[in-house]
Amino acid sequence: MRSGGFFVVALAVVLPLHAAAQEEIVLRGNQAYQEGAYPAAIEAYEAVRDAGYTSAGLEYNLGNAYFKTGELGRAILHWERAIELDPGDADARANLELARGLTTDAIEPLPEFWLFSLVGWWIDLVPRTLLLALVGLGWIGCTGGIVARVLARGDGGRRLGTWLASAGGVIVVVFGTSLVVRELGIGRADRAVIMVDAVAVRSAPAQDDDLTLFEVHEGTRVRLDQRTGEWVEVVLDDGKVGWIPLSAMEII
Repeated sequence: MRSGGFFVVALAVVLPLHAAAQEEIVLRGNQAYQEGAYPAAIEAYEAVRDAGYTSAGLEYNLGNAYFKTGELGRAILHWERAIELDPGDADARANLELARGLTTDAIEPLPEFWLFSLVGWWIDLVPRTLLLALVGLGWIGCTGGIVARVLARGDGGRRLGTWLASAGGVIVVVFGTSLVVRELGIGRADRAVIMVDAVAVRSAPAQDDDLTLFEVHEGTRVRLDQRTGEWVEVVLDDGKVGWIPLSAMEII
């Protein structure tokens, strides 16, 4: 587990200039973490999140700090959020793999249809910041090529303009589609992490022990299907389905 990396620079990228105070809080959190004052580090990082700022680095740091305090569920939650923001974060994935080995529930995921796996791989292949840059460059190339084709006087200039417009258009369509799908969460159900020590999974949304199917424990990830009041129907990675109270989980 990488415990010395704090992603201060990565966080600074997402903070506007007027948010220097939040950056200072992050630095205090980093210092507290290095000194082993993990609750103080958590307090600092959570204060930044409460102010509306986050990044993969901040979520990663929170996961590390919660893990150090023994809060496995919250550690998993924040590492999952780090991966949502940056699917290529190998350190968060490694920590998550380690933490899952410490959870009570041994869940064997069902095999995923190859086409869904391929689409998911493609969507997560390029980090969000790089996607934005590629779409922006593609847009500039496309519009610049159109302008060049219109204004060019020779065949060479028009051919170059056509090539730029075509290449830019392809980049915008391919990577722009990936960006839209990722930002809107198209085709992806909400997921959550169990936050309590144990919770009964029932066959219906009711507090009736006779309806209990099985239990899930802290740190287990579930997919949310439908909601009825304060109850949520969840699907486990192994395909098991049942109802648990919304209060027992936190959405990734």
